[in-house]
Order: sequence, then C-alpha cells, then structure tokens
Amino acid sequence: MPVYYNDGLDDPVQYDRQASFVGGQISNFRENLLNESQAESLKDLDTEKNGILKSRRGFHRFADLLGSSSSSTNTQAIAYLDTDAKESLVAFVNSNIYGVDSSGTVTTIGAAKANSATAQVDHCQVADKLFYASHVTNDRVGQVKWTGAAWAVTEVPDGPTNSKYLVNNNFRIFAVQPSDNQVYVSDILPDSSSGTVFPAANALKVGLGDPITGLASWVGFNVVVFCKNSCYVIDTNPVPATASPTVPAASTFKIRTISTSSGCLSHGSIAQVGEDLFYLSRTGVRSIRRTMEENMIASDVGILSYPIQNVIDEINWAQAEKATGIFWRGRYFLSVPTGSSTKNDTTIVYNTNTQSWMGVWRGIVTVDSSTSLPSSTINPVDYAVTQFSGGKPFLISLDKVGNPLQYRDFVEEINLVDTDYQDKLTTTFADTGWEATTRAFTFGEQMTSKDAEFAEFEFDHSDAIIDIGVLLDNEEKKNLADELVTGTGELRLSFTLPSTLGSGAVTRFRYSMTHYPEFRELQFNFKQSAQAGTDSKYLALRSIHAGGFLNSVGEES
Repeated sequence: MPVYYNDGLDDPVQYDRQASFVGGQISNFRENLLNESQAESLKDLDTEKNGILKSRRGFHRFADLLGSSSSSTNTQAIAYLDTDAKESLVAFVNSNIYGVDSSGTVTTIGAAKANSATAQVDHCQVADKLFYASHVTNDRVGQVKWTGAAWAVTEVPDGPTNSKYLVNNNFRIFAVQPSDNQVYVSDILPDSSSGTVFPAANALKVGLGDPITGLASWVGFNVVVFCKNSCYVIDTNPVPATASPTVPAASTFKIRTISTSSGCLSHGSIAQVGEDLFYLSRTGVRSIRRTMEENMIASDVGILSYPIQNVIDEINWAQAEKATGIFWRGRYFLSVPTGSSTKNDTTIVYNTNTQSWMGVWRGIVTVDSSTSLPSSTINPVDYAVTQFSGGKPFLISLDKVGNPLQYRDFVEEINLVDTDYQDKLTTTFADTGWEATTRAFTFGEQMTSKDAEFAEFEFDHSDAIIDIGVLLDNEEKKNLADELVTGTGELRLSFTLPSTLGSGAVTRFRYSMTHYPEFRELQFNFKQSAQAGTDSKYLALRSIHAGGFLNSVGEES
C-alpha cells in the first residue's frame, strides 16, 4: 500500500474542510472527488448564496378543504384565477370544483363538473376565465367564470374532447386531443357563449406521430410541443398591430424541430425559468435552450440533473406523467413518484441562484402498515402561485392529503418561529426529518491512511439539537456528538417570560477524534436528535473544519 513519506521529526497536522454548502448535493459522483462546497446527500435542507445550510421552510395547511368541504383525497389540480373582479384559488378534487379566497375560506364552485374523479385536470387562464379539461357533459373544455355575483361553470360548444395540456398563448387556448394526437387552437379571447370557440381549420399535426405529452407557452409568441421522444416549437404568428387586424389561422403557423431524440414525460413538470423551460425527460431534468444546442455541439448538455442521477434513477417511470413542477423564487421544484409509489412522494429542488441541487424534500418518511412501502409527508399534486391584493405572493401546493398547502418562505426572518420549519398538513405539526452527509475529507491525499485529530463545526443562529455521526471509508462509526445544542437561535416576538436572549455570534464546537481508527476518507452525518424539543427545529450549519495526520509509516507484515 502506498504511504506518505515524511522524514521530519514530527508529523505536521493536515487540514481539510467543508467550506460551505453552496454547491448543493452531488450524489452521482464519488464523495472523495467533491469540492469544498458540495455535499454527498441533502434531505429537506436548503441554502442561499452565502452557502449556509439551513432547514427548509415548512408547508402549512392554507385551507381546510379536506373535511370542511371535501372528504376526498382525489386531488386533481389547483389554479389561481386572477381578474379585476375576482381573486381565488380554484381546486379540482374528486370531479368537484372549489374556490379558496385569501383567508382560506372554501366555497363550492361546481359539483361533479369534471368528467373524471381521479384524472389530472389541465387548465389555463385566458383573460377573465379559467378553462379546464374536461367538462362532464360532453367531455369538451370547461369554463369557470366569476359573473360579478356568482360562479358560473359552462362548457365550450365545440373543439377537442377529453383534451389535455391546456396552455394560453396570445389569448388563445392551445389543447391536445389524444384520440388524433392533434393540437387544437381556439379563437382569440374564447368564451363558451360564442357560437364557435375552436374553428375547424385550427387543428394541426406536429411531428411524425410521436405521442404529444405536453405543451408550454414560451417567449415571444412561441408554443413548445413536447412529444414522448421529440420536441418542436410553433411560431404562432401574432396578430398584426393594425386598425382592423385579421386573426392568423393555424395554417400560417411555422413549426421547427428542436430535438428528435429527447422528449418530455410530464406536462406538469414543464416550468418557465427565465427565458428557458425546464422539464422532466426520460434522461432526467432538461433545459430546452441547452437541448437546442445538443445537435450543434454533439453533447448531452441539455441534461441538468447529472449531479443527482441516482435520485433520477429512482423515479417510477410508469407513473412519471403525474410529476409536477414550478419555478418559484430562484428554485425549480419538481415533485415525482419514486420506487413503487403512485404519488409524487419526492421533490427535488434546483437552485438557479447557486446553479446547484438542494437534494430531496420529502418530510418525515414512514412505512405504510398496509403496503409496507415508504410514505412521505408531502406529496404535491399541483402547484400554483397566488397574488391576493394587499398581500404577499405565496407558493401553494395541492397535496395528496386533500388540502392546499402554503410554503412558509414568505415569512420574514425577524418573524420566524420554529413551527415555520415544520410541515402541517392537517391540524398537527410534523418535523421534516432533515439530514445531511458531507463530502469525503481526504486531507489532500487519496491513497494514504490517516488518523483524525479534531473536528470543528460552525453554526450561525442555529437552535437545532442534533446528532453528529461519523463515517470512515463509508462505514458508520460511533457518533461524535449526541444531542448537541447548536445554539440559542434568536428571540423573536412574541415570547413567554422567562426567555433566553439569542446570541448573534457564530457558535463553534470542537471535538477530539483521536479515538477513531485510521481511515482514508472521513465524512460527517447530521440529523435532528430524537430528543429535540418544539423550540429546536432550525439548523444553520456554516462550515466544518477537521485536522489529522497522514500515516507516514506502513504496517509491517
């Protein structure tokens, strides 16, 4: 075995560190090749540009839909209708349509108005109306409108049946009819009271018979058509800016090929990220702009998810059509079914500010007693962003539990409490079960064995009570620390006297590691302690430093 040669009288201490976590999770590569800002595994954690690893914010029940108005977990979709006269979340559950106002009050918009009680409901807003697929009467596109005094649910008189993948582009509905695999285009400003909504000539074939799997309205007047194994872009030829314009027919649209080797598996996974589109393909999460470059440079640069390919490989591809995603405040959220799950039990998060993956978000994972399968706390079916008048924008997810959930990232730092870092799906709070495993510390030498001397951990306004585990050459050893109180956090209004003032200083904890056997690579694992209290949920880990000695003399046989 190669050993490090040292002819000095004393072995110098070698140092290594986890300088930050801005590089996110890199789990598809060897842990001893990661740099100082990358980690092997992150669960239910997040980081900003400053690189501090923090507990993610929780998802809290926004409205008591389950129980108060609905007794079903057949959640199908959620949308935000925003007009001059009405602002409301619109939820589709068990074929019923519900409205949820800014205070979380639920009203029934229409009973049994969708043509399925379980199928995904695709939707889009055009002007002051929300269109959905499909209405129960004739399986055509349905329309939801606020009349000024009441909700009205109607059906358009013509057009595709059992349609999917509704999007709005240039005040037109684009929809796909699966039976003939065609894209149908409505007139401008469609209304169910019109005699014709979808002119017969406004249907077009795209591609060479590859099944269409999604649509997306893109920059300018473009619509991207995603197929299972290919994708195309339609230039919709905008209406001329003249006094009496003629609305262009679908026959004037221009279709260009983006890729004939890569497609999309889920319409719900498509999200606009700046002037790009992110989506789920069979090879992982892709960028449409980078995919366009692949034919020019003969490389698979379109794939963003290589760093977490091991997570992508766990996706239940038979159920991948259920995946749903959204771009929100510098992060692309993608919820997918994994393993044998038939619901979106795993959410992966890509931070566009740091260009890195924040790992997986699942909440507490338990084993279902009836199926013996793991079950996650959060299982998003669809996402929506609200902007109620006089309030902040919120990210809302409609969860498989039956309720819309509000992501708590809108709470300002000064007003945060520990429950903002827990999930609350119904009436009780649940820990997120966060966990992190660092990169492998090699002290600058891959081959030579080492003896650890010490490890030091830095926390910034953290109040979590944690256990610190040690892995030597991927083998778990006795914990370095149990029930470590990482700090006092910050004292915020309101609080009950007596209370302890928080400290603004960085807290450091240094431990001897001389009792551990020799190793080639060293990793640390962080978990919330089972003894953590209700006021110790916030982890803020800044960095890790370690020191050790390279073994300069090999064992003699």
